[in-house]
Order: sequence, then C-alpha cells, then structure tokens
Amino acid sequence: MRSTINKQTNKKHTIMETNKVVKSANTENILLLLGLLTLVFHNFVLTIPLEIQMYALVTLVFIIGVPHGALDYLVDEQNEKMSQNVFSIRKFVTNYMLKLCAFGLFWMLPWLAFSLFILLSAYHFGETDMSVKMKPNKSSMPLYLAYGFMILGFLLLNHLDEMTSLIPIINTFLNNNPWYSDVQRLRPMILIGLFTIFNITFFWQYQQKNISTLSIIQVVQFTFLMLLISFLPLLLAFTFYFALWHSILSVRNIFHYFKNFNSQKTLSILGSKSILFSLLSVGSIVLLYFAAQYFIPDMNLLFALLIVLSLLTMPHLSVMHDMYRNENKSIEEG
Repeated sequence: MRSTINKQTNKKHTIMETNKVVKSANTENILLLLGLLTLVFHNFVLTIPLEIQMYALVTLVFIIGVPHGALDYLVDEQNEKMSQNVFSIRKFVTNYMLKLCAFGLFWMLPWLAFSLFILLSAYHFGETDMSVKMKPNKSSMPLYLAYGFMILGFLLLNHLDEMTSLIPIINTFLNNNPWYSDVQRLRPMILIGLFTIFNITFFWQYQQKNISTLSIIQVVQFTFLMLLISFLPLLLAFTFYFALWHSILSVRNIFHYFKNFNSQKTLSILGSKSILFSLLSVGSIVLLYFAAQYFIPDMNLLFALLIVLSLLTMPHLSVMHDMYRNENKSIEEG
C-alpha cells in the first residue's frame, strides 16, 4: 500500500515537473525575440524617441501590467479553496486596501519606502521567475532574493544617468548622499558581485537537487535577458521586464496554478474576469497619481508611477506568495 502511494506521489511530482519544463520554454523565447528585435531596431535602424518609449511604458503597464495584478482576487479565491476556507470578496478587498494603505504610510519616509519596495520587488521577481525552475514542493528564499537583486541591479545601475535625468527627485536625493559617488565608481564591481552571488546560490540549489532542470537553452535565455535589460534604454528595459516579461510570466503561472488543480478557468475566462478589477485598478492609479501630486507638486509622471507600483506591490506579493506556497503544500500532501 505504501509503495502504491509513493508511486502515485512520484508520478504526480513528475507530471508537475514536466508541466514546469514545458511552460518555461516557448513564452520566454517569444518575449526574448521581441526584446532583441527592439534592441536591434533602436540601435541600428531608428532611435526610438523618448516620447514613444514613455507611451509604450504607460500603455503596456495599463494593458498588461495592471490586468495581471487584477487577477489577484481570483488567485486569492483559489488560495482560500486550497486552504478549505470560504472566500469573501469583501474580506479580500478590505485586506488588500489595508495592506496598500499601510505601505503608503512608509512614503512619509521616502528612503525607507523605496528600500522596502526594492526588497519586496526583488523577492517577488525572483519567486515569479525562479519558482518554475524549482522542483515541486521546493522553494528557496535566498535564490529568489539573489535573482531579484541581480535583475534590479542590472536594470537600475546600468541606467543611473538616465534615471536621474528622467526623475529629478531621485537625482536630487542621490546627489545629496555621499555614498552615491562610491556607487558610481564601484558599479562594475557591484554588478559582478550580484551576478556571482546569484550563480553561487543557483548552483548550490542545483547541487541540493532542488532545481528541476538545467539546460543550455535556459542558460542562453538567461544571458539574453540580462543583455536586454542592460542595453535597452531605461524606459524600454523597464517596459520589457515589468510590463512584458514579469507580467506575462505571472499570468502563465496563475493559469497553470488553476490548471494543475482542476480548475475550469481558461485564459479567456481569466481575461474577462480581470476586466472589472483592471478598470478599478486604473481608476485607483489615476486617483493615487493626483493625490501624490497634491503632496508633491513637482513630481513627474515616472516618479508617480513608481509610487503607485510600490503601493500595489505589497498586497500583490502577498497573494502570489500564498499561491506558490499552497501549490507546494498541496504537492507535499500528495
């Protein structure tokens, strides 16, 4: 009897592992090809004007970035079902808004809010991108943080001049801090350090047999991802990673979360059910933007977008983390 149960559990683990390998292939290839074509076009055909880059960023954030977060209530509903709890939309909205407002209070100390935003984003990016590489019922906070900090490091440190030019408030803050010149001077060493830490952490997990696969294709994909976020202009790099790569991979992970546990939700159903919350999110973002401008009159669009995204990160990360945890817990219980 025990042998039969073990075989069934191993079979389930194998199926889940195969699903992870399949879902981590084609999507990344398509996104990387799109990013590579954009990089070639911008550098060798026609320089994309800054205004067009801004329009692309805002448009894709609203079309893809916001809707992927608007699926949170469906994910939370499935999370509650996995935990054998009754889902309440009122409870969900209340908790979501409380977390959003709580994080908003941190912006009374901008340096603290920004630091927490970077920390939370690093973990969230790592969990989204790397959880698919982990074996079923395995997870790794060090790996997620190492990956996320590396992504943000290459994205931000390689575009410091652009960032300070486009967001004057950040320029003022950085120039008033004595360590900023050291960061500029040591930037190559910092990037090498982040890259090294990630690779050591990744191969440590691989040696512990926690990584499901390690192939040449994945190495090539990872190399192109780092090249794109490093050499695309800041706005295009952020658009590519956040609005396309992260958002689309998140939706893919959500869809497979439902699919693996026999939910009848299809991509079309997910899309239709996200419309209402997407509209509410867009409306909230507009209100938050004008509210932020009231407190900081000289704040530009990019800094406002940064604040709004930081406010949405905390509740979104919480829902998605529960999703990955419940997925692993369910597999463990077999």
